[in-house]
Amino acid sequence: MGFAVLVISAWVLLVCATPAFAYLDPGSGGMMVQLLLGGVMGVVVFVRLYWRRFLTRVGLSTSDRESEK
Repeated sequence: MGFAVLVISAWVLLVCATPAFAYLDPGSGGMMVQLLLGGVMGVVVFVRLYWRRFLTRVGLSTSDRESEK
């Protein structure tokens, strides 16, 4: 049901869209690329910080404290 609503909504938005007559200068494009790269790097840093904790919680790895004993 949810996927059908998503497809129908996307189709309606694409069919009913009117021209915007907007202008995107190169600075705007560069800003969008910078935003995308910053988001990707933020996800990479987040994963690197919490990867060990995630593996321990899922049970795929033992914590460093347990392995030292």
